[in-house]
Amino acid sequence: MKKIHASIIEKGPLTDKEAAVLRYLCEGYLQKQIALKLFRSHSTVGKHLESISRKLDCHCAAEIVSTSVAMGIVKVEIRESVSTPIKALLFLLIFHMMIPQAGNRRPPRPIRTVRASQIMRINRES
Repeated sequence: MKKIHASIIEKGPLTDKEAAVLRYLCEGYLQKQIALKLFRSHSTVGKHLESISRKLDCHCAAEIVSTSVAMGIVKVEIRESVSTPIKALLFLLIFHMMIPQAGNRRPPRPIRTVRASQIMRINRES
């Protein structure tokens, strides 16, 4: 699986936080996803995007990305994802653990709970 990787070459007129928001925007993340990644609120990321668009004289996210690449602020690369085989192995391991083994087909019986009223009745009967 291929993944877009963006790196900030030169911040130019942007602050550190704006550069971080721009990097995730160039990687294709949505505003809510960027907020989660940077531990910021949705509105804070929106304000950063407004500031970036004002500084770069852009009107939409696509224009911000294309302008920042053209100005040399961001370098965008397409890389092969390394974590995909690891994720697949983890999925298979967890899936294998969920399947009952051949010698142990019946699930274990649940533990029976006894109420205090049942204990009192048993004591009266004996």
